[in-house]
Amino acid sequence: MKDYANLVRSASSTLLHSGYAIVRMGPLMQACLDEAFDEADAFFAKEPSEKTRFARPDILEGFRTFGAEFSGDETRPDLNETFSLVLRNQSRPDIAVWRAVNPLHNALRRAAPVYASLANAVLDDIRNAFDPEGDRIDAAAFSYLQLNYYRPGRENRDLLQDAHEDGHLLTVVTSRQPGLEIEVDGRFEPANIGRDELLIMPGSILTLMTGGHLRPLVHRVRNVSGVRTRASLMFFVNASVTTPTRAWAPAEDGSYPDIRAATIESSQVFGLTSIEALAR
Repeated sequence: MKDYANLVRSASSTLLHSGYAIVRMGPLMQACLDEAFDEADAFFAKEPSEKTRFARPDILEGFRTFGAEFSGDETRPDLNETFSLVLRNQSRPDIAVWRAVNPLHNALRRAAPVYASLANAVLDDIRNAFDPEGDRIDAAAFSYLQLNYYRPGRENRDLLQDAHEDGHLLTVVTSRQPGLEIEVDGRFEPANIGRDELLIMPGSILTLMTGGHLRPLVHRVRNVSGVRTRASLMFFVNASVTTPTRAWAPAEDGSYPDIRAATIESSQVFGLTSIEALAR
């Protein structure tokens, strides 16, 4: 527990000071990630007909086909397949049955609470820095894990994903392969995430929550020569879309933005189903 507390403290202070944080994960999270990446290799090697058995894009769950999302221009789709797990969906009977037949889904199911606990602790620290009496956010309510799987050697484009900012509160990301680049002082540089490290970056909703203090971290994925396959795991942290959330700091004009409406709008920017679907 002491190691976990140190991880959270390091993540929060670095995020507030530098605008993003790269932190070393604990052994439990590393074990969860090792399992998820191993199962990803096995799942994405399957035939398309087998993968689409686990496709529920209407509720942001499971498999999404190659190029289903885009990062900026819809004519330049992201060059990857995807598998997602939404914490809110796990009690649904039609999703619960996947546990018996889909090892990747099980691996993500085991990782999800660990990520949610980390995100809640980091968000609590940020809230305390701006408004200790402000609204708390429960990461388990509308957040989800997403595993992106690339085959860089098959692609001719320099970028597998174009530059973009995430439309969430936070994104917690890691990968075993190079390619992720972040924009620092107007220039892109390799994120250089170690095997036992996580990158925690603000999204556009956290910018609204903090009155513009924490800006979104713009990032992209480069096609690195010699990389045969690339898997990255993201935890996208969202505010509630069923109850209003008050920003922890006002905008420059003194107003408080509608966080719920902004969360719903931003969830549709990249070609996905609206996050509102999870509230039905």
